[in-house]
Amino acid sequence: MSFERIVILTGAGLSAESGLGTFRGTDGLWDTYDLEEVATPEGFARNPVKVHEFYNMRRGWLKQAKPNAAHVALARLEHEHKGHVLTVTQNIDGLHEAAGCTHLIHMHGELGRARCARCAPPPPAASRRARSPGRRCARRSSGSGSGRRAGPA
Repeated sequence: MSFERIVILTGAGLSAESGLGTFRGTDGLWDTYDLEEVATPEGFARNPVKVHEFYNMRRGWLKQAKPNAAHVALARLEHEHKGHVLTVTQNIDGLHEAAGCTHLIHMHGELGRARCARCAPPPPAASRRARSPGRRCARRSSGSGSGRRAGPA
């Protein structure tokens, strides 16, 4: 049997083999951090610095993470399959891209992307940079708005 189009759904378990913890598993992130405080718009409104610190900590973890055999296998399938392969991922870590996947949909965003929570869509791929708590949206800090700090992606 041969398929022209393949869609693959991945989640946190795939990146666990790369040393990144899951959210709900044993010793998952939500065992240590309160979801409502660090991963909701309301938590960001209450304490944007705490939310930025949480996401910056997670970005730091990515510096050591490398794609594992599963990421590599999916990238290989995408490149070698004669039809179309699309990976739809819940992961925000960028390891699919690091392995070579190019046809991706990120269901929950990307850890390496941030945008102004008030005025701007995510930046184009060429200008992706994570914002730190001290950085202000360029559009807002130019005098055209409030200068509100950037929110998580």
